[in-house]
Order: sequence, then C-alpha cells, then structure tokens
Amino acid sequence: MQRKHYILAVLVGIWFATKPYAGLAISFALSEEKPSVPDTTIAKRYPYLHFVEKGFDASRDSSDLTDDEFYNRAAQVVFPVNKFNLPDNSPLLEELANDVIPELNRDSMRLQGILLRGSASPEGPFRYNARLGKKRAKSLVDFLRERLTFSIDKRILTHQTGIEDYGTLLLLMRRANDPDYDIVERLVNRHVPRCEYTLLKKKLSAIQGGKLWKRLNSEYFPQLRTARFILLIEKQQSPEPAPAPQLIMPTDKVAIVADNAPEDITPERIPRREFLSIKTNLLFYGVWMPNYNRWCPIPNVGIEYYPKRGHFTFGASLDFPWWRHWSQHKFFQIRNYQLETRYYLRAGSNEAKGTRANGTYGANGTYGANRGAAFRGFYLLGYVHAGLFEIGFDKDTGWKGEGLGAGVGAGYMLPISKNGHWRLDFGLQVGWMTCRYDPYQYENLVNLDYHDGLYYYRWTGKASDFKKRQYRFNWLGPTRVGITLTYDLLYRRQSKKGVSLKAYEPYETFKPQPHKANKPNEANNPERRTTP
Repeated sequence: MQRKHYILAVLVGIWFATKPYAGLAISFALSEEKPSVPDTTIAKRYPYLHFVEKGFDASRDSSDLTDDEFYNRAAQVVFPVNKFNLPDNSPLLEELANDVIPELNRDSMRLQGILLRGSASPEGPFRYNARLGKKRAKSLVDFLRERLTFSIDKRILTHQTGIEDYGTLLLLMRRANDPDYDIVERLVNRHVPRCEYTLLKKKLSAIQGGKLWKRLNSEYFPQLRTARFILLIEKQQSPEPAPAPQLIMPTDKVAIVADNAPEDITPERIPRREFLSIKTNLLFYGVWMPNYNRWCPIPNVGIEYYPKRGHFTFGASLDFPWWRHWSQHKFFQIRNYQLETRYYLRAGSNEAKGTRANGTYGANGTYGANRGAAFRGFYLLGYVHAGLFEIGFDKDTGWKGEGLGAGVGAGYMLPISKNGHWRLDFGLQVGWMTCRYDPYQYENLVNLDYHDGLYYYRWTGKASDFKKRQYRFNWLGPTRVGITLTYDLLYRRQSKKGVSLKAYEPYETFKPQPHKANKPNEANNPERRTTP
C-alpha cells in the first residue's frame, strides 16, 4: 500500500511539471495514522475496563457502586474449593495477557486504578475463609505484576477481601427468583450485622433438615469462590463531554477487610484472640473486719487462661492481706490460694470479629462491643482452695492455722469496654471448708509475772503434751462473693505461634503462599506465554 502511494506521488509530480505553473515545487508525505478507538467501543468489548477522568485517584475518589453494579461490571476468576492458584486455560486470563496488558505496557491505555475483591464461600471456618479470600486476590495481583512493565502502585490498588460474601449470595438468589430468598435474607440481615457467622451457618444448616444448605452449596457457593476486578483506565481526549463517575467498592452485607487504606488512616489490623486475663475482686478492697474496728482491704489477684475453642477456661487466684498492728495486738494475715475451672454457656468462638454496624473490619481495625470477648455471659465453675491465716483482735484473742476446701459457683461476665477487653465478673461461690487452728495470746499464761513480749499458744497443760492444731472449724455455705474487674493481658498471635501484649495484628502478617508463575522471560515471550 505504501509503495502505491509513492508511485502515485511521482505521476502527479510529472503531470504538474507539464503545466503552465511548471517549476512549482510541491512536496508532501503520505502517512497512515492509527485511528483512536472510542472508549465506549472498548468498554463494550471489555466490560471490566472502566474509563475515568484524568487525575482520578482510586485511594481518594469514591462514590456509589452497588453490589449489583460491581457484579455486572467486574471480571471474575472462579477457583475450586480451598484453592487459590489461578486456574489453567482461563479465557479471561488469556485475554488479559494477550490483549489488555500489552496495550497497558505500550501506554495506549493508562491504568489509573484496580478495584479488586477476593472472596470465599461460607461453608468453611470464618478465619480460614478470610485467609483464602486474601490469597485468591493476591494471586490475581501477582498475575498482573508479572506481566506489566511498570510497577503497580499501592495507591491505585483498592484491594478488598469478601470473607463470606453473603451480599453476592443474596444477589444471585434474588436474580434466580429463589423460593427461599426471603428466609436467607432475613437470617443474613439478623446475624451478619452482629458478626454471628457461626450461628448464621448453624441456622441455615438446620432449615429443611439441611436440604437448603446443600442446595446453596451446589447452586450458589461455587460462584462465591472468586476474585473479581475492575480496571480503571484514563479517558482518551474526546469532544463528547462525559462526567467521570467516581467508584467505591460495595460493602452491603459483605465482611470486608480493606487492604490498602488512604495514608491518613490507621493501617489495617485484625483482632487477636484472648490468651490470658488478669483480674482483681473489687469487693475485697472494702472489707470491714469485726472486732478489728477498721477497714482491712484484701489485696487479691487472679488469672484466667482461655483455650482456642470450647466452653472451659482455667484460672488461679491469690488473696494476700497482711495487716499487723503490734501495739494493739491486731493481726489480719491470710494467704489463700485457689484453682478453678469455668464452663461458659456460650463457647469461645474462633471467628474473627467485625464492626457492630455491618460485620466488617473498619479502617482502624476496631470491632463492636456486641462481639467483644470470646468467653462472656453466664458460666458455672468448680474450685478448690487452700491457705493459712493468723487473726488477732487483742492481746488475749488470736487464732493461727491452715485450711482447705472445695465447692461450686456461678456468675456472669459482662464486657464494659467497646473492644470487650475490659469486663466485670459478677460471681458467687458456695462450698465446704475445714480449718485446723490453735488460739494464742500475748505473753505467758503460766507465769503471769514473767514478761518477755512474746505470743504463746493458749495451753495450760504440760509442754510435752502440747500438739499443734488441736482445734477444728468446718463450714458449709457461701465462701466468696465478688465483683471482679478483668482485663485481657496476653493475646494469641495468628500469623505464627506465641503470644503478645498487643490486642491487634496487622492483616499483612498473613503471608499467602506465593503464586507459582512463569519465569519473566517466559512471560514476555509471546510464543511461550501461558496462563498460570
């Protein structure tokens, strides 16, 4: 074609030379310009490409994009159960690698942002689903990074993880006119805002004898095991004015973990499970001792260990008042050691926690007090205790001995802080206690004229016949009442073994397995490029 153009130019030049205006030098060049394809045409061919105005910032600019709109516009990669590696022979990935990404590398289309959501279906454990959804999204990001010649700035990547995508589940059921849509919607609206995911699954599994759950698993859950994305492309210059819509990711009924927040927002973090709490009984600090005629606060401290799952916890406590007033011969000295185990009627769940409003992690990683600590509410307990004591009211009245006992109790654990780490424990214990003791008094009973400033056991018989702990005291009834202030001191690490004093863990510490991609030279070679 180019050769024909030049031949035509020579013939026209000869023709001009034979005319009266011969000698007029005319020079021109014929060239072919590649016509620009309208944005609307590209958008029809690649619906997951959305064109935005120049200067659009994915981390700053936002507006309204519903679940329906995102579902209609986004491209999706479907994964098998419990898998996060990108599938082989995916037409979508081939289209990205062969058509879209080369245009981005040539800068004929300028990438301004990526809206990305990885999700998992609800049948697995909640925390496992969170990790799986993040790994699926990261696999897709790795696919793009390996093939683009420029780096993907975190500023343009809006990465969200739909842990258990109940919003999309309802959307699919509504579009299919599913007869059980109203039942599922009512349960989702009731339990997702409260972050009661385990309870929601239990109720869904119980409907129709489990048939509904099996049908959801076969018809809808496979469509929730996805990584969906929209690429934001800068608009080409066009005479047709068109307002640039601003986009945000949908958050309706979906547990979201935002992966890249704006710089002025606290980095993402996820709550850790409680491992060990420290506590003290507030009532013991207001004890009035009869015949002692003064306040005698009882210092006390306790700990409680929380297992990973189940209803039982294990604790220990120590009461250690050690008041002595030698001049008045008054003593109130106790060492009481107690071991206990509790059974909470509400089990400690392994679910991750979300906000009270919509069941999500917020930008600062906080979550509602309605979720709070794993072990809370009513509980039953069993305990054993042992100790020693010395109590004296005056120079003629005192007792010294040891005791032990056992019993049962009940109580209620009430969260009092927004994050649930501060709690009040209202409890009552009843049981049996036995003590062996000896009375004592100040100075010698036998020789009243002898003053040595010592205390003697009250015994008037022969010294050789004296045996310690000749007296006994038994008690059956209430043994302790308490309003105990509790604070979670240690938390379980989630990304590795061990404990920490920090209640939150950065979400980035969950390191997905790296995606096994093609080598760089293979990815850039059109003849050897394959879909990972």
